[in-house]
Amino acid sequence: MTGGKGLLIFGLLLCNHFLVEAKDADVNTGALPDREDGRASITAAGDAEDGTDMGLITGNLSLCQNVADSVFLPYVGDCNKYYLCRYGQAIELQCEWPYLFNAPTQSCVSPNQAHCLPTCTNYTLSTFSYERTCTKYVLCYFGHPVLRECQDGLQYNAKTDRCDFPQKVDCVESECSIYYNAYQLHYVPSKVSCDKYFLCGNGVPREQSCAKELYFSTTCNCCVLPSDSDCQISYRQKMVQPFSRQSPRIADMKCPSAGVHFYPHESRKDVYYFCVEGHGLTLDCSPGLWYDAKVQECREPNNVEL
Repeated sequence: MTGGKGLLIFGLLLCNHFLVEAKDADVNTGALPDREDGRASITAAGDAEDGTDMGLITGNLSLCQNVADSVFLPYVGDCNKYYLCRYGQAIELQCEWPYLFNAPTQSCVSPNQAHCLPTCTNYTLSTFSYERTCTKYVLCYFGHPVLRECQDGLQYNAKTDRCDFPQKVDCVESECSIYYNAYQLHYVPSKVSCDKYFLCGNGVPREQSCAKELYFSTTCNCCVLPSDSDCQISYRQKMVQPFSRQSPRIADMKCPSAGVHFYPHESRKDVYYFCVEGHGLTLDCSPGLWYDAKVQECREPNNVEL
């Protein structure tokens, strides 16, 4: 079953069966307990005895939160597997051999056509977007993949490896996935340029451009004169500071010898610590954001609970 339509039908037919027997992604890991010092820890479960091929650590996050029903999500660590989102639950499914799951087309395809998620490697820090969402990403260190989610409408920026303002990212995957209907087209405006927009078909966004000196308007879903457009991107972009990828720094604190942990910085509000099995790094928020210990992520200062 290689086509996107066939995959969707197959998943829906098996939905009731898997809702009972398939495991939700959330139950594979421990929750993030509240602590008086504002620190949070994640307890991994199901790790291999040799420390390799570790499962995705979700903590108190849900893979299918803010994802529309019937959308397929990739499985971290195994390109043959994938998830079907139904009623907020992640139902684990698998492609028929030898096909692999391809998130952009929402289908099982030949191995040479599949776009598989990166894998976590030992010792080094890496991040990658959790495809079909704009807010979720995976943070890897010492072989441990940890699910993260941007807050307050912020989006994961692959160019800086952290949460950023949407007008710097221009991701519409989440908005398009809501309209998973091959027979209905939906328009989503760009967050970066007034003369750009996206046409969503079958849940997949396709970038479009207006003719020269015209802006896209959400009122008519068409290109109009700038004076008739409701686009205000130019104003918003002036409020965003430029930022580039930075090399990770060793944490200037002693990390616990076991587990995955996040700690707020002792003196800076825009910095936090990431610890894995006794190894720690200092990570930065994007300019204009502060670390919130309650949600373990960077967010806009007025939303941070101090």
